[in-house]
Amino acid sequence: MKTSTDGLSILIAYNNYRKNLFFVNRVYQRKLVWTVSEKELLIDSILKQYALPSFLLSKDENKDTFEILDGVQRLSAIFEFIENKISVNGKYFNVDTFPFAKNLQSNGVFPKLSINKNMLLPADVCTDFLNFTILTNTISANSDETIDLFRRINSQGHSLSNQDRRRSGVVTNFATLVDEISTSLRGDVSQRIVNLKDMPSISLDDQRSKKGYKISIEDSFWFKTGILRRDNLVKSEDEEFIADLAASVISGTPFSASQENFNKLYDPNSSMSQSYETQLNSQGKDTIKKRIETVFSFVNSALITNQPDPKTNFQQVVSATNDNHNPSKYAFYAFFMAFYNLIYHKNKVPLNYTIIWRNITGLESKLAKGSHSIKVSDRETNITLVEGLLDPGFIFNKDELKKYSAGQILKQILEDCAGETERFEFKLGLYSFNPQTQKKTFNTKLVSNIAKKATSFANTPSHKSSYIMIGVADSDSDSYNASDLGIEPFKIGPISIVGIKRDLMLSGKSIDEYYQHYFSALSQEPVSEEMMTMLKGIKSYTYNGATVLSIKIDNTGKPEPYNGKYYRREGTNTVELNVPDLISLTQNLQKHMDD
Repeated sequence: MKTSTDGLSILIAYNNYRKNLFFVNRVYQRKLVWTVSEKELLIDSILKQYALPSFLLSKDENKDTFEILDGVQRLSAIFEFIENKISVNGKYFNVDTFPFAKNLQSNGVFPKLSINKNMLLPADVCTDFLNFTILTNTISANSDETIDLFRRINSQGHSLSNQDRRRSGVVTNFATLVDEISTSLRGDVSQRIVNLKDMPSISLDDQRSKKGYKISIEDSFWFKTGILRRDNLVKSEDEEFIADLAASVISGTPFSASQENFNKLYDPNSSMSQSYETQLNSQGKDTIKKRIETVFSFVNSALITNQPDPKTNFQQVVSATNDNHNPSKYAFYAFFMAFYNLIYHKNKVPLNYTIIWRNITGLESKLAKGSHSIKVSDRETNITLVEGLLDPGFIFNKDELKKYSAGQILKQILEDCAGETERFEFKLGLYSFNPQTQKKTFNTKLVSNIAKKATSFANTPSHKSSYIMIGVADSDSDSYNASDLGIEPFKIGPISIVGIKRDLMLSGKSIDEYYQHYFSALSQEPVSEEMMTMLKGIKSYTYNGATVLSIKIDNTGKPEPYNGKYYRREGTNTVELNVPDLISLTQNLQKHMDD
């Protein structure tokens, strides 16, 4: 491992940031967690020219990019200040003093604030801020050395929670399984390597602190049900909970949950970790993931979609009081495992939610608990007890289980959109609706738009399929449009799901008549037979009670025209190709198919 020490002005650091040179590796880095007051304190220290601890970076040997090993929170706060997302003592950075940032603001990269000039810092103060030098230690190391260094840095400190610390750098199948399920539930699914500027979009925010991040704690399954509190989620205790459930599902017996055993579970050298890894590989990670996520779909339906009283959640019901705000970990562990056993061991699904809610009232008082850890035998007794309470509300139904599995496919497709929006096109529906005039019309232009978008997807070489989704809001304003009809959208991550119920209400048609109307309009579209086949190959997925239509588009091995012209996808835009581009596309598509 080689290390070099250097000084870097904030001005140069921001230029690098906006040139996409700073990255975060989620294998060992946590989310953004700093509060506004913590960010303001750092900025105030810089304005006072106080020395800062050094920043630790790892340079990519093949590129001019850097992974941030120590300093993610601080760098993010510095750049937020430059872009007027935070102030210090009511004063904002004057973007006019920084031409590079001013140009970005003018081009809409970040918004311009409407504030009085007396709320801006003096020009000389802003210049001093930009010229402030931060000390950087840059290492050149392989992946194992980088992970080891990160874990050493955080092994003695208190900046990371127990789960964040034990998780950092672990690349076992079990750790990956827990990550995938946890991020899916929270809505912060992303690629492993994340651009620093994208970190706010996958970090947790809450209504009280308003840190400026994208993922709302209050909208999470864990908080809505009262199973975990805000501070539990910030400390990644939801991931620890998923690890507990996953270990129990994999082994077929309750996990002996304690901090010592969680540490062993994540230590690749421990016999416990190796045992679970062997069992997971034998059963298949994807199989276990699908089972756990399917059970969560049923649980979500029971505890949120079919919640009898919106003002009383799972935690309040099982504790039988509105005064107890403690997390309901013991009760939910037994509840989830009882659901799992009924669904996968007895081939049953929930039917009568009234019975389920009635039978879990005051559940916590009936369960065995432990102060430091709980005995496996007590957990088994708890699960058996809850299974008996839930069973009257379940019915044998394999078809229903298949429907929920299909819903999980939809969820996975939409989660894939998180870092690859160029492969997705969302449409609220095929009908237009004016709330003022109450006018409802079938939008033939939208069908043409879908056909044209489909050819652009087919003309963009990729080993992954692209999707056009109907029943998914492209923006918050679209989802509000659905609310006008009494349809409340729900979210998978940042994506709002409305379903085609809106279209069916507007059209007054059955689902079969609705399909025929679409097919009839589609038949007039100027596309090839191959494209027409894909455009007619609609699949429906039902999740959380909403049915979404999906049209999968793949490359055909040749350029696909729309009305005699050729288009391709660039980001989220559809761009017409010129002759040289078309020649290049033909060669690339053929090469892609050969690969």
